[in-house]
Amino acid sequence: MAITRSFKLAEFIRHMSYNSSTDRIETGKEIQDENTTTGGITKTATTEFSLDNFAHATYRAARYIVAMSEGSNFHSTEIMLVHDGSTVTLTQYGTLKDTNLATFDADINGDNVRLLCTPAGTNSTVIKFNRTTVEA
Repeated sequence: MAITRSFKLAEFIRHMSYNSSTDRIETGKEIQDENTTTGGITKTATTEFSLDNFAHATYRAARYIVAMSEGSNFHSTEIMLVHDGSTVTLTQYGTLKDTNLATFDADINGDNVRLLCTPAGTNSTVIKFNRTTVEA
């Protein structure tokens, strides 16, 4: 039997409940968007590394929201990138910071587009991201 959108919606509703103490509707099921990914890492060196990657044959563009912290310092930025199969073009905007905690670049390595990150310091830097991709 094929799983229709109506069936998926009914399955989602089946897992919903009302929490009277918080006045909220809750569910044990997550709504997954196949084009959204989250991740994170802690680094203690200033060497460039691949923060994330995705298949360039599958996705043409990506948007990242990146949040970093190092002790009480913070840095957040939004990154858009697009590729033509051999070259990646990247722009960074919406940057909020009290200290510059990292720089970003992108490239194509084999079958993947990589978002590259270079932490600014050797203290423990926590880097988290949310990526949304657009299919090729």
